[in-house]
Amino acid sequence: MPGAGRRPFSGKGSGCLDTASGSDGQSENLIGTTRTPGEAAAVTLAPADRQEPRDGSGPDAAGPGEDFVRRLKEYEGRQAGPPTTGRDPVNAPMIRHWCEAMGDAHPAYQGPDAIAPPTMLQAWTMGGLAGHPERGAVARDELFALLDGAGCTSVVATDCEQEYPRALRPGDEITFETVIESVSARKRTRLGAGHFVTTRTEIRVDGEPAGTHRFRVLKYAPDLKASAPEAPAPTPTPDPAPAAPRRPRPVINRDNAGFWAGVAAHRLLIQRCTACGTLRLPWLPGCDGCGSPEWDTVEASGEGVVHSYVVMHHPPFPAFDPPYAVALVELAEGVRMAGNVTGARYDEVRVGTAVRLEFLRVDEELELPFFRALPDRGATRGATRGATGGATGLPMAAGTELPPLAIPVTRTLIVAGALASRDYQDVHHDPELARRRGSPDVFMNILTTNGLVGRYITDRFGDRAVLRSVAIRLGAPNHPGDTLVLSGTVVSLADGTAEVRITGTNALGLHVTGTVTVALPDTETSG
Repeated sequence: MPGAGRRPFSGKGSGCLDTASGSDGQSENLIGTTRTPGEAAAVTLAPADRQEPRDGSGPDAAGPGEDFVRRLKEYEGRQAGPPTTGRDPVNAPMIRHWCEAMGDAHPAYQGPDAIAPPTMLQAWTMGGLAGHPERGAVARDELFALLDGAGCTSVVATDCEQEYPRALRPGDEITFETVIESVSARKRTRLGAGHFVTTRTEIRVDGEPAGTHRFRVLKYAPDLKASAPEAPAPTPTPDPAPAAPRRPRPVINRDNAGFWAGVAAHRLLIQRCTACGTLRLPWLPGCDGCGSPEWDTVEASGEGVVHSYVVMHHPPFPAFDPPYAVALVELAEGVRMAGNVTGARYDEVRVGTAVRLEFLRVDEELELPFFRALPDRGATRGATRGATGGATGLPMAAGTELPPLAIPVTRTLIVAGALASRDYQDVHHDPELARRRGSPDVFMNILTTNGLVGRYITDRFGDRAVLRSVAIRLGAPNHPGDTLVLSGTVVSLADGTAEVRITGTNALGLHVTGTVTVALPDTETSG
């Protein structure tokens, strides 16, 4: 039996209230959508921490009898569909698009020896707009049709877990198989009565395990009587939320337009005098060495060190959260440039700190060059470097609280993340259709949240950190104009591996909770 010998779903991270991978590798909207003739009607969900048990242990509900449950149980252990090959090999363009969408500048995902970000795992199984038509009818479709016929026309994901035993590299051809691990008896939940369905997808390369992707969903009959009002009531129009402050816009003119065009293309261009070869930054209309107006450009390598810095405490400026460090960075080419420093706390920046250029989106319209601190390059960092150090320079031990990361949730981020993960569900890019499905606006998909969690961990633990597993639970959705603040606490640290408890909040409350396991090669650890 395909499901034999496998450990049960651990459920230690996640109840994903967003999307789940279907048997064809496509993403399905799981914010309680109801499959009815015509347009789907949205069902309001209870908060994740107030729902009935997710493991199917709640009381049985009245419904179809034992014969129906027996028919459902016959699907346990069956393949949800035939073994399938990914639509495309693992490839550099998709990796680049993913990293740009997530703002992930981890060096392991760049260059000729790049690997794919582990949190991209599900993206390689997605069928995109075309799906996987070669698979035909599959057992999962039969099972869901059976549940639909019993009135369980709505679906919501409750648990998700990923493991990464092997890195994926450009050129790898993935194959995947999905098994229906379990189908529960009929249970009553706050959403309605239904059945929990747990699936497990195994991803392989040349027969070698490359990843495991688990999902548990609830197929249920929505309790419309309990949720419907007695009579329609007018919906009050809320006061518009104040617009988040934006960073000052750069003044672009004919003398520096080429520089900002380079930034838009993620290239830092330095002017070079064609008469004497002198490099200059910032851009000027003429050479300050020989006076020649003729010039061309060279692209900076992005490597540099902090030449000097200041820490801004007062006065406060809109869109800036003091205290923060502003550094004058001497680039490898010999010119200097001012910019914000990321990857280190403001009180950890020192003269001589090694940095690397990265481009970060600060709002829907503006992307700027930043400099990420590189503690493993022999830089002069604060004396707080401990057992593992990491990108924060904090002494890493059980109980260590990682510095938070605030990520503006822009419409661009939501759409870019959905496209980078091949998730074409309309609720992630079409505001009008999202509203018809009961959401006030488009919202972030779970694959993007997963990617941002992965970015947060590797940012905090440094360039050598390797993700081994991510398990997350989604709660309040991320809508445009909000801010996602990720934070983490080291739960355990031993034998070169850390387990980190993750939370992410927004204006509505908890967006994500979960657990991440990260390997820390070439480091000494202590519990």
